Amino acid sequence: MARTFTITLPDDLEQALTAQAERLNKSPEEIMLQALSQQLTILFQSNSVQQVETDPLLRLIGSLNVDVPDLAENHDYYIGQALYQELRGDE
Repeated sequence: MARTFTITLPDDLEQALTAQAERLNKSPEEIMLQALSQQLTILFQSNSVQQVETDPLLRLIGSLNVDVPDLAENHDYYIGQALYQELRGDE
């Protein structure tokens, strides 16, 4: 679902937006959406880093010994395989 937002831009920002849109042969709306998307991605990544730094489970990293050398890289695959086997009744 798309929502419409109305914003008022200062003259200098509007001029920069229009110039960038003309340079890239895009609409100002496309440029604004792209810039907003990039900024939100940066903010999300920054918040994720902060969450990781305060995650109480971090101290558990490296504390398990398993015979699967690629578990960290392929954990989704192994979880999927286990779920598939569970659903099929292969245990």
